[in-house]
Amino acid sequence: MDDQELMNEPVYTIGLAADKLGIAVPTLRMYEQAGLIIPHRTKTGRRVYSRNDIRRVQVIMDLIRVKKLNLEAVKMLCSLTPCWTFVGCPEDIRENCPAFSESSAPCWLTPANCSFKTLDDCRLCAVYLKCMDTLQDPKGFLKELLRCDNSGKRVA
Repeated sequence: MDDQELMNEPVYTIGLAADKLGIAVPTLRMYEQAGLIIPHRTKTGRRVYSRNDIRRVQVIMDLIRVKKLNLEAVKMLCSLTPCWTFVGCPEDIRENCPAFSESSAPCWLTPANCSFKTLDDCRLCAVYLKCMDTLQDPKGFLKELLRCDNSGKRVA
């Protein structure tokens, strides 16, 4: 098993994850309800978190506590992540894609409009995986985002 597989292996129950993060279990559920985290599920439906999930929640907590954003602002920033650059959607697909034309929710919250079919698959999507890395510096992220034209191509 390589390092990436180890980081994605679900090892923490919701209680252990909350303890490790120093937050309450309902807070983790709230992040999930907002669509910011997609925990693994056991066959019986129990949430299980990986080390990458823990890292993702730490970024969310930083955005909320340090950068003073609320959940809706974090969700809005996630929705601005240019998914078409990560998954290489052609322009004709982008024109009809709500993730491209709207910014009300991240693309992984509308899996029917995505090449991935379920939220379990969205855990593997490059957009979901890279979103929190991108948002560690919201100001820098927005500066980069504004360097794109309307077709999603970067402006030099």
